[in-house]
Amino acid sequence: MDEKQFKEFCKKEFKEREFKKQKNLFYLTGHDLLCGIDLQKSNFGDAYYVNYYYFIGEFKNITDYPTHYESDIQGRIAVMSKKQTFQGKQFMTAQIEYEEYTEEELRPYFERAFEEEILPPVNHGKSFILENLGKIYSLTLHKEEVIQKLKS
Repeated sequence: MDEKQFKEFCKKEFKEREFKKQKNLFYLTGHDLLCGIDLQKSNFGDAYYVNYYYFIGEFKNITDYPTHYESDIQGRIAVMSKKQTFQGKQFMTAQIEYEEYTEEELRPYFERAFEEEILPPVNHGKSFILENLGKIYSLTLHKEEVIQKLKS
């Protein structure tokens, strides 16, 4: 698929799960957090990263949406590489070289990511993230501050 088709595929996947576009991100409000998702163009060729973010806190009736720079937790959707190999084997990568895939090939990776990683915190709250730290989610910046937000 070409770049335009890939972007349309992603937008459709986000909207199917009720994410709404605000500026450059798509957002979905959960009970005690906000989830954002966007596309990041790779600096290394025809590839994109699909990033998702969690902002911990109350976001009911939100009008001023945070940017990804303000997120508490981040992740990326990963797919099985096609041409790229490591020691002769394909591997899971977040760098999606969209020209190598069809929608049908990407869809299962997106479905798994939404079902197992992205939507559970939206549906079950920040406690899901706390219970799965080190398994599904990891903390990068402001670790102590984010742990406090997750525990409060």
